[in-house]
Amino acid sequence: MKRSTIIGIIIIAGALIALVAWALLRGYDLEDAIDRYESGRHLSAIEILSRLQRTADYEAGEKIYYYRCRALNGLAEELERKYDDELLAVAADNADEHGRKKERAYLEKKLSGINEDIGADLALVIDKKRGRIVSRGKFYDEFVARYKGSRYIEDLDYEELKKVERLEPGRLLGAIAGFYARYPRTIHLGPIVRMIFSVLGEGSVTVKEREGLARDLVTEYARRYPTSAEVQRLFVCAGNDVNLRNSPGVEGQVVGKIARDEVVLQLEKSMDTAQVGDVRDHWYRVAAMGGLRGWIFGKFLKPIEVVPYAEEKGGESWAVEDRFAEWDDSYTPKNWMHIENADRSSVSFAGSGGAKILRLNAAKGKTTGLFRRYDPGASFALNMRARMVAGDSVVLFAKSLGGGRVYALVVRGEEIELSGRKIPLHTADWHDYTVESPDGTYARLLVDGEPVLGRIPPVESGVFAGRGVYCLYTGENDSALLEVEYIRMR
Repeated sequence: MKRSTIIGIIIIAGALIALVAWALLRGYDLEDAIDRYESGRHLSAIEILSRLQRTADYEAGEKIYYYRCRALNGLAEELERKYDDELLAVAADNADEHGRKKERAYLEKKLSGINEDIGADLALVIDKKRGRIVSRGKFYDEFVARYKGSRYIEDLDYEELKKVERLEPGRLLGAIAGFYARYPRTIHLGPIVRMIFSVLGEGSVTVKEREGLARDLVTEYARRYPTSAEVQRLFVCAGNDVNLRNSPGVEGQVVGKIARDEVVLQLEKSMDTAQVGDVRDHWYRVAAMGGLRGWIFGKFLKPIEVVPYAEEKGGESWAVEDRFAEWDDSYTPKNWMHIENADRSSVSFAGSGGAKILRLNAAKGKTTGLFRRYDPGASFALNMRARMVAGDSVVLFAKSLGGGRVYALVVRGEEIELSGRKIPLHTADWHDYTVESPDGTYARLLVDGEPVLGRIPPVESGVFAGRGVYCLYTGENDSALLEVEYIRMR
């Protein structure tokens, strides 16, 4: 057979393979991609998502870009498992320099091919123990640049935090500090506290000068989840400047001292009890929030008490207090996003510096609404100061619990409504509105600090689907002119 004929056959075969691949991908949609991501088929998920993003509109693109980021992180972890032996070999401390270079070249060639296929930036990173495969952040940077204030950004930032834990544990506490400053009521508090427990237990990271952060996060977690297994490991020192020793027993060398009421984490407990003075108890190996570790006699420990920390924060402490001082653009307050198909130009602000008033000017025939991912759990409180200048009605704010359940406060000219319960109110005046619930089962409404409705259940709604907080929502049949001074959440 002639050489030209063989080349022609190869070209035709390649084209047919590409055509089949294109035909197979053509019929896939976002749900197919998500199913593949969730079942661990990360590479094919990214291929579908990359195709979908080319023709997706702004709103659909947000979810596509989000799952691309998650799928790429999943692919990196999948590849680490697949090439575990090679990743150990590239960091092996032996004389086979040639072998290390060969394994490294092999891995880098594999990653280069994958990156070329899906437009990613997977890279090989080598630490003292082994090689790691990680995304350098290309998909994440694309998402953030396109969807500032997205409901998904907290999840992706948490993914970045997990990468720091894997690759750069030395700067983990600094990264946690930055994350917690952005998301003080984060839904990821439990995993973050477990990261801190791991740091304290291993002693591999210096906690000095970060002990305040560790203490605040740990005690906040105890306040929120007092019956969790992690909280059962937390104690406070019941004595003044109690010795920590390098082994269980009074003969152990003193390595430091623990002050009264200092919070410590239990790492170990002695198998047997011991008699010290007139008390018989176990010895406990503990870590203080500053990183000091050692053994302390059980007499000097008492379980952490959650209530004092809750009282210390006070009833008027808010996790989020947004006075709309910063805006991503003329229509979007920072950390908020417009709901799907919303009229962005209906939202604007007046004032300057830190004293801005948010204005809603919603016309009939259009929908409006802002969304913010904020999910403290079943217990919550939302507070807004606003006035209804004119119009039909507007959902001042809504707390979506997920599963279609929602608390939505509706404001009209001379009345307000929560879950179908209405009361008269002259809403043209400035009022302070609060909806709060201890467990999500029932809520109460306060106006200017006075309870006006109590024991209100959530209602079913298909409008506010995603978990979080919505505000300033109007449907196509409503108009509204409204001003807002602030919104607070906890």
